[in-house]
Amino acid sequence: MDLNISALLITLQHTNASYKYLFFYALIRIIKKNQEIEEITFKEIIKEMLLLAWLPSFQFNLKYRKSDQIQELLKQYTIEIDVGLKEKKPTNKILEEINKTLDKIVNDNDKFIHLEKELLKYVVVRLVRPFYKKLENKPESGEQGMYKTSAKILIEDYNKENPFYSINNQKRKILLNEKWKNYFIQHFIFLELWILDGFWNYMKLYNQGTPSLYEKLKFPDVKRNSLEPVRKFWKKIIKNYPNKVKCIFSNETLNLDNFEIDHFIPWSYLGHDEIWNLIPVFNKVNLKKKNQLPTKSHIMSFIKFKMNSFKFSEEILLKKDSQSYLLIHLNFVKLEINSINENFSEKYKKEMLNLRTNAKNYGLKDFKY
Repeated sequence: MDLNISALLITLQHTNASYKYLFFYALIRIIKKNQEIEEITFKEIIKEMLLLAWLPSFQFNLKYRKSDQIQELLKQYTIEIDVGLKEKKPTNKILEEINKTLDKIVNDNDKFIHLEKELLKYVVVRLVRPFYKKLENKPESGEQGMYKTSAKILIEDYNKENPFYSINNQKRKILLNEKWKNYFIQHFIFLELWILDGFWNYMKLYNQGTPSLYEKLKFPDVKRNSLEPVRKFWKKIIKNYPNKVKCIFSNETLNLDNFEIDHFIPWSYLGHDEIWNLIPVFNKVNLKKKNQLPTKSHIMSFIKFKMNSFKFSEEILLKKDSQSYLLIHLNFVKLEINSINENFSEKYKKEMLNLRTNAKNYGLKDFKY
């Protein structure tokens, strides 16, 4: 059986809500996690769709089209949960708690029926519609429309058209086409990029000026994005320079046990862990700061702290590692390796002030300790 790649390439066209992107993303992720799987229940798909929409809806507070209900449904069914699950940067522990919360939601029959009606009513058929020649020119509604006539066509023409799956509405599940399943496994990285590109194009219309929008839509690889390497870097500096590393917010001297790595401009706005935005701070400060913005007066303290970190790294790290750390910061302000001078400080200050202003306009509040 030859796979109909032409049909695959038009499955995400004519999309008026996020559901098709989330459904297809959920589908390939579920298959990737369980490569022996043969069927997927509607409940499993809805849970994965909600998981994929969680960070964009809460941590990043992205905007959706008014008719797009997934964010509102998440808000409606999570009113009473711990606010930390909606604000904190995801860790394995946080994601575990989010998964538990979503399990409770989809296992509540009334909520599941409502979610299925809102999220899957059309998308399950629409995703495979391009494979069926008899559905090509059918209108969506009316007595001869797709939703009145598709059920019979989807069953009768399945073996001839070979779409991604067949639909069992009675048992609320889809049955996977083995060859398409293997294709999804083999080409997961390409398909994820393709889906996210379409999702990004859809979401950018409602989130103009939002930084790192693409990264905010991609489900994070928590292990890959761990801050532990940055923490080890600062542990080495603190150990070699006792009493010399102080928190820029509290002025507390940092030791091996009392600091956390902080996103100076909050992660919830930037959506990444770039080193040029990371510093160690007193753990109590980190606990209180959360998604709040440092004041303008802290920006110069931040830059001076960074300048000192270059000196420390040069003294305790291998030359290549020290230069790599420096280059990350230079690339951020678009300067060459020999440009650590007042020009660097001014450029750094300008960039951070711009980020702070944009984040403030985005709705983030000022932090005072």
